[in-house]
Amino acid sequence: MKQDLDREENITELLNDIRGVVASHQASSIAHYPVLDELKTFFALRRRPNASAGAVIPEKGKEKGVTSSTPVIKKVDQTGLKEIAGEVMQCRSCALCRNRSTVVAGRGGGATIRLFIIGHWLPVFEGSGLQAVFGLEEDQMLARMLTAINLPMEEAFITNLIKCGVGSDIQPQAEHIDACSSYLQRQISAASPQLICTMGMVATRTLLRQSQPLSKLRGRFHAYQAADGVEIPLLPTYHPGYLLQNPEMKNATWQDLQLLQKRL
Repeated sequence: MKQDLDREENITELLNDIRGVVASHQASSIAHYPVLDELKTFFALRRRPNASAGAVIPEKGKEKGVTSSTPVIKKVDQTGLKEIAGEVMQCRSCALCRNRSTVVAGRGGGATIRLFIIGHWLPVFEGSGLQAVFGLEEDQMLARMLTAINLPMEEAFITNLIKCGVGSDIQPQAEHIDACSSYLQRQISAASPQLICTMGMVATRTLLRQSQPLSKLRGRFHAYQAADGVEIPLLPTYHPGYLLQNPEMKNATWQDLQLLQKRL
């Protein structure tokens, strides 16, 4: 009898959660749900419990070879991160170094880094004297995001694909991203993060090497293989700068943040 009551309570709770999500989607003008490959795979798995789930990383504690739900968090190579930051300050690998007014290797990180956050570049306007990673308002929004998922700032490291501040009269090219790629790869290895979050289309496409729109890539974890061979779960979402201009996408971003919180 108790098992039946518990099962009924669980079903009721699930239905309430679904009702809340649907109401939120309706408020965001989402009128229908496309039949994506992931949904087809889900129903196929319901019919065949032992079937493979495909390339998307499974829930925490169910990865191949993992027997415990407790994540393994490695210590940060602080010396390595400082050395990379010093090299970035002296970098002359691309034309952006000629007129740059600021260089930002990254910010944050303590003894352990649970979340490694990657954006595209810092926009710099003449005479702004901006000291930020994503931008002044963007950094403030990001801080609120981390607070919402109860992640201390010292357990996150924030950086960009391009380490130089980029003026409004410059449109970064693939060659500029490539010039900084080795710095980013080494930073990820030195940070040894539990998870990676790419913010924005440019960062997401660069790390995943996929041309799909961000709307198709977000909402689930992907596998990113670091330079040292370690595979790290990566979750794409929208950039704070995009959310400032498109506040209607905050709901979708909050769903992504909740996925991060569950895995952390």
